[in-house]
Amino acid sequence: MTPPVAPGALPTLSAEDRAALAAVRRRADLEASDLWRRVGPTVAAITEATVHRRPANPAPRPTDRRFLRVLAWNLLRGTELDAALHLLTEDPRLADLDLVLLNEVDLGCARSANRDVAAEVADALGFEHVFGNSYVVLNAGDAHERAVFGDAPNAVGLHGNAVLARDPIVAADNVAVHVTRDKFHSSEKRLGQKRALSVIVRTPLGDLPVANAHLDSIASPGDRARQLSDLLAALPPEGPALLGGDLNTTTYDLAHPARLALNLLGKFWRGGFPHAMHSYLHPWERYERSVFRTLEQAGFDWRAFNALGQGTIRYAVGDAQNESTLAEHVPGVFARFLRWRLRPWNGVAPLRTDWFAGRGLRALRDGELIEPCGRASQRPRSVTAPTWQGRAPSDHDPVLVDVTW
Repeated sequence: MTPPVAPGALPTLSAEDRAALAAVRRRADLEASDLWRRVGPTVAAITEATVHRRPANPAPRPTDRRFLRVLAWNLLRGTELDAALHLLTEDPRLADLDLVLLNEVDLGCARSANRDVAAEVADALGFEHVFGNSYVVLNAGDAHERAVFGDAPNAVGLHGNAVLARDPIVAADNVAVHVTRDKFHSSEKRLGQKRALSVIVRTPLGDLPVANAHLDSIASPGDRARQLSDLLAALPPEGPALLGGDLNTTTYDLAHPARLALNLLGKFWRGGFPHAMHSYLHPWERYERSVFRTLEQAGFDWRAFNALGQGTIRYAVGDAQNESTLAEHVPGVFARFLRWRLRPWNGVAPLRTDWFAGRGLRALRDGELIEPCGRASQRPRSVTAPTWQGRAPSDHDPVLVDVTW
């Protein structure tokens, strides 16, 4: 790992260069252009950058803490950041946090009002944070985002992951993981690649390596396992470590239409839609077995760190974002079939995609440890579909775990 960089060290592209990059239609044409020869090195530096920032008003750091309360949340770009900020600072179910792992956070994207999502959350909590960039976003987002938020230009156009901590973050690594497809050709046109963020946090219990993963959904379970393996290889080989984030254990193989067809046939053969619904909440049993095996082979326990069988994201018939995402990645006939088959479940399919795993750590249960201040440990849990003033910050639920070692 290397020391994190200061915010001012982040390289940038001009608005003119971003617009010129967005205007190129094919990757081959891009790489043959004078434009790419000029800005390619800057793009590479931006898409692997980490930014470290300390808060102006840091939260207290009690030295007598006996456990750490950790939250992981896919914030869906931060398009409803005000709702997220209110919940994180006012909702008692999300109180007394020590570590926060955020996936899908924007920095200077028009769809999230060109805000620095990770920095605003960190400032609200009084935490320091590291943002690990993955992409330069060249357009206004995917098809649904463009329809909702319009085509305004991005101020900076960065998108990645973040770790926020009450305690000092002393090292960070923005880990490149296995690439499943070129996002330059996706509806959300991007340069860069999938990355995962690994940091070391200096806590009262000792230094803790923390890995924040966001695995690909438009991929196969084997691809996700390979991405996870790349991240785990960047962690210290021994000692306590915590991993969390959106592992996208959807049970689907979206690497190729033919593989999706085989996946669907397998689900039909093994029990049809009731079998699929069970698998969504128990992905380790069959379809995502390789992801969980990868964790186990690296010495990570995941069973004790999660509320097993509880969904953390829902596909809902009629939800504009769900429908747009589905239409982009699967044939229309499958989308219609899915809507029809979900009628007995009131049009909603819950999936478990967000996880924690620990090595050399103990996930606590309700009241197992009580601190001198009176804070009592709680079991692994999630907060189902939290809202503020009718606005949901994300399609994912925040998940929490209390850990000690």
